Amino acid sequence: MTLLTDPVFTRFAEVLGYSMIKQNIRAKKIIMVLRTSYNEQLQRTLEKVGWQVKVVDLIPQPGKQASTARFRTMFTKLRVWSLTDECDRAIMMDLDTITLKNFEELFYILPESTRFAAAPDNFFGKYKFEINAGVFVCKPDQEEFQRLTIAMNDTSKYDHNLAEQAFLSNYYGLNILRLPFIYNANAAIEKFNKADWVQMESQIKIMHFTVDKPYPTVTKTGPNTYWYNAASEYDEWSKNSTQIKL
Repeated sequence: MTLLTDPVFTRFAEVLGYSMIKQNIRAKKIIMVLRTSYNEQLQRTLEKVGWQVKVVDLIPQPGKQASTARFRTMFTKLRVWSLTDECDRAIMMDLDTITLKNFEELFYILPESTRFAAAPDNFFGKYKFEINAGVFVCKPDQEEFQRLTIAMNDTSKYDHNLAEQAFLSNYYGLNILRLPFIYNANAAIEKFNKADWVQMESQIKIMHFTVDKPYPTVTKTGPNTYWYNAASEYDEWSKNSTQIKL
């Protein structure tokens, strides 16, 4: 499951979708697309790499807006809890991630008493108790969705600049099952905690490009080489592939 808020990020969606095909992820792949961004050509592009498109409306950020503009649409990720007809377990992944190994065990990791799992954050080299919401596991539930969309309005309890990530960290608190970094390999670790990165690099299942995102202007070094290699493979694959049968 992922969220596309702006067609400019379509390339990220294509590479992420391809990386899951390559790693034989058999689960349903749902991409939520903002109604204001949707068009039929976008849908055809996304379906080619296995995405099932779900058109959704924006959940605007409550209260003061995040200083980073792209964070302001991220509360729309909460809609994953409303998709009870599509799934009973969901792994939510940001578009700036790719799959390096199969991760489907995450669908079975939540015990009955726990509703949310995520890895801790690494913020410019500092390991945080709060989670990084680039990858999380949850159980879709309409009542939980209603509770979340009410609770988010109490903006005094979390940092508005970190948007849905800060909200979910506060909302679930000690009831979060904390995942190892191999399921959300934050590129900040490579930049600021290189010894830790070296120890886990061969085990990484989901890589998250949090620092220098693989835009055309960014140097193709470090963790970004994984993304550029996947993108190159995808381009070759797409020349000969037909639309994935959903």
